[in-house]
Amino acid sequence: MIGAIVSGVTNVASSFIDARKEKSAQKARIQQAKVDAEITRINNSMNTERDYDLEALRQTQYSYKDELALLVILAPFVCSFLPWTQEYVAKGWQHLTDYAPDWYTYAFLGAIGASMGIRWAVAGFTKKK
Repeated sequence: MIGAIVSGVTNVASSFIDARKEKSAQKARIQQAKVDAEITRINNSMNTERDYDLEALRQTQYSYKDELALLVILAPFVCSFLPWTQEYVAKGWQHLTDYAPDWYTYAFLGAIGASMGIRWAVAGFTKKK
């Protein structure tokens, strides 16, 4: 009789322990699934950004906007070396420094970066600190 009681208690305790182990294993699988999902999300995000940049570069062969953007970027640099334009370039930079709003700088950088397929190069300027 005592053997049957001990056996019954042992079976109940064993079942309880097995259930706890299974519950713990399920929690571990859920945590692992969350980590795997986050890794997949990050990889997909990186691939999407890379694919966007590659497609932007492929599309440049059909557009002259990139040449225009490059001209806009290089013109002040080149004009800084021409004596008859140096004063105008200096005044232009000073005017932009004094009066251009911050959003204009970010919009300009973003437009050039997207046009050239180099969004990664200007991404650091727009991240909040």
